[in-house]
Amino acid sequence: MVFMKKTDFATEVGSGSYIEAFLYRAPKKNHDAITQNLNKFVPWFETNGVRVELYQLAGRETEEVIESSKAAGMESMESIAKTLVAEDEDIWVELQYFRDHNHLKEVYAKMMQDKSLEPLGNEFLGLITQGKNLITGGFRRLR
Repeated sequence: MVFMKKTDFATEVGSGSYIEAFLYRAPKKNHDAITQNLNKFVPWFETNGVRVELYQLAGRETEEVIESSKAAGMESMESIAKTLVAEDEDIWVELQYFRDHNHLKEVYAKMMQDKSLEPLGNEFLGLITQGKNLITGGFRRLR
C-alpha cells in the first residue's frame, strides 16, 4: 500500500542506485496516526531529491502464498508476521531511494540540522512499537 501521491517525481528523480530500507512495527490502533505522520515527512524527502515508498504487510495474502508453497512441497517458507510475532501489530516497510550513498549522507546530515522535523520524528517514534528497534539497511543496485 503506497501512501505517497503518484506524480512525475519517480521519473524526475529515477529509482536511484542506493536504497535505504526500514522495517518497523506499530500497534494496529496507530495505523491512521502513522499514515498521517509519514505523509508529512514525504514532502521533505521529495524536496531533497529522495523518493519514498511506504508499504504495510499484507498478512492474509502472505499466508495464502505460504500455504500454497507448502502444498507444493516448499517447506522452507515462513511468514514474516509469524517470525516477528506481530499479532496485534502492523509491519511497515519504508523504502528511500537515493542517487547514491553520498546523497544519503548529505540528506541525513541536512535532516539532523532541520529542527522543524524534530516534532514529527518524536511523534513517529512514539507511534511505533515501544521496546522494538527500527530495522534498517542500505542496498546498492546490482546491475
